[in-house]
Amino acid sequence: MKKYRISNLDCPNCAHTLEEGLRKCEFVKSVRIDFGASAMYLQTQNLDAVLEAIQEIESGIEITPWESEQKKGGYKLELGFLLGLIGVFFLCVWAIKTNTWVIPAYSALFCVYFIAGIPVFKGAYKRIRSKEFFDENFLMFFATISAICIGAYLEAVAVMLFFRAGEFFEGLAVRKSRNNISALMDLSPSFAWRKKDNYLERVSPESLEIGDVVVVKVGEKIPSDGVIVYGESELDQKAINGESLPFFVKVGDSVWGGSINILSVIEVEITKKYTDSSISAIIDLVQNASSNKAKTEKMITSFARIYTPIVFAFALILAIFPPILGFGSFQEWVYRALVVIMVSCPCALVLSVPLGYFGGIGGASKRGILIKGANYLETLAHIQKVVFDKTGTLSKGEFKVIKIIPYGEYTQEEVLKIALCAEHLSTHPIAQSLQRAAKNYEFQHHPLEHTQLGGLGIRAQCCGNKVLAGNIALLDNFGVKHPVIELEDTAVHIALDGKYVGYILVVDELKSSAKESIVGLRQMGIEVAMLSGDNQRIAKKVGNELGIQEVYGELLPQDKLALFNQIKKPISAFVGDGINDAPVLSNAEVGISMGISGSDLSKESADVVLVNDDLCKVVEAIKLAKKTKKIIMQNIVFALGIKGIFIVLGIFGIAGMWEAVFGDVGVALLALLNASRVLR
Repeated sequence: MKKYRISNLDCPNCAHTLEEGLRKCEFVKSVRIDFGASAMYLQTQNLDAVLEAIQEIESGIEITPWESEQKKGGYKLELGFLLGLIGVFFLCVWAIKTNTWVIPAYSALFCVYFIAGIPVFKGAYKRIRSKEFFDENFLMFFATISAICIGAYLEAVAVMLFFRAGEFFEGLAVRKSRNNISALMDLSPSFAWRKKDNYLERVSPESLEIGDVVVVKVGEKIPSDGVIVYGESELDQKAINGESLPFFVKVGDSVWGGSINILSVIEVEITKKYTDSSISAIIDLVQNASSNKAKTEKMITSFARIYTPIVFAFALILAIFPPILGFGSFQEWVYRALVVIMVSCPCALVLSVPLGYFGGIGGASKRGILIKGANYLETLAHIQKVVFDKTGTLSKGEFKVIKIIPYGEYTQEEVLKIALCAEHLSTHPIAQSLQRAAKNYEFQHHPLEHTQLGGLGIRAQCCGNKVLAGNIALLDNFGVKHPVIELEDTAVHIALDGKYVGYILVVDELKSSAKESIVGLRQMGIEVAMLSGDNQRIAKKVGNELGIQEVYGELLPQDKLALFNQIKKPISAFVGDGINDAPVLSNAEVGISMGISGSDLSKESADVVLVNDDLCKVVEAIKLAKKTKKIIMQNIVFALGIKGIFIVLGIFGIAGMWEAVFGDVGVALLALLNASRVLR
């Protein structure tokens, strides 16, 4: 499926109509339009036929390849044109009111009406042809023509002119919202300086291969993920992870694509192709996030389709029955009905709600929180309980050996050597701590078998011996007799050929943000729990340090999932980082993964990714979701309330067509401006 940029589409209803129309075309295999991102995802073998179909369904719409440069400008010319029409209109009003050049004034007035109404007439004609009458173009066409028929000439022209002006400013507001969001996505580097022999070659980031060395000058962006091989500098990663302070890097440090080099020239060896890099994944994730619509967004779209026809039918009843029953003239009640029709357009709702969610997703990405859809953003606002994994999530996952306790005739060095037989091929954090502890020893290992047993440890065949390294449950599973030991720290128990040889104590420091995030969640009234594979005593110790009362230890991956389903509230989140957390992350209403320490599987399974592993971002994400939800509910209540008031005022003849323009266009503009607050 290919991605296209779609232009001149400023209405969610039009986007829905275009999408439904294209789906009926036999030459379109699949199509999806993302109004918030101005994107069309299209699969077809006949693009020319698609372009013709688009003009038939919604004339004036243009699509271009997503990679092509976005068109700029055009708005100043249109604004000048509208101001000219408004000037002519007020000149005509003055002439008519002062009884000066009345006939030329009326002629000019109708010219203004037809010129201003060209887009409306086109839109109404297409709606009539497709037998879908209830959109803003048809309603405005019907209302103004009816007003002319009852002699309300000035009002008809004014409504058409100011409706057109309102549409212009709505389009401007939508464009500004999109530009704000697009600015967040302007992270992708546009070029790279690749070292080739004795010169630098300017290439696109997409053309870089793993192993290429690139030179990054001051002020330039690192083109893809890599490792520094020359120089040291400070990097601005604010746009990627929300961290405002520069990050110092030196030779050997890993760096993210999209980071800005701000101190001195460095050379970076590329470790990931651009399409697999962190920056590419972030951009793609946020751009595509708005396709997962929230329940409120879907509800408003469905409501708008029912609401407008009902109001239109009510207006017809209002125009016919009161005069028949003797409550005034037909002209009076038709005028009131036209006011009701003009006010009824649901633009404020169908525009501001999706842009509010899209703004929330964009605002979160600016803070280093990647939310994969509006549905997850909405769910975050209602979270009742957050359940944390321990190792690598609440703790740093960087273990340090603090003690080696041999058993029987073995020495500390022998226990460490036997443990390394099992652990020296593993990338597990505990295994890495043992590898660091043995860096001053020259141990030789010849493994024939090396098996990772999830939640237990490692079984290995090494140097002619069978070695077990893991927790007590691992020893019990293989029938190894061992002393009963109660420890408050994590221990790796070692067995050689079925005989217990001792244990190694390691500690895992807690993240500095762990306690602050737990306090923040409790202040919002959200319950907190912790699930861990460590023994219950160690898990309880960590829970006490963090103020978590509900703690469960000694859990295998399958146990974590089963227990999570038992203890969770109707809307719960799980925060984890490891491969064994993936089932729970997928099962939770909202799965939250670590961006740095998290495994690829956990990030794929999660609905939210914390780019820089800062647990305070969990609190921030929930607060942002609540703010987004609050703004959207404000818009819904405000739009429906104001429209309801104007409909009532129109029925009683208090509000006229001039007020109806504010009831429609003004409310939409105010709702859009309110929706844009979520970006700040």
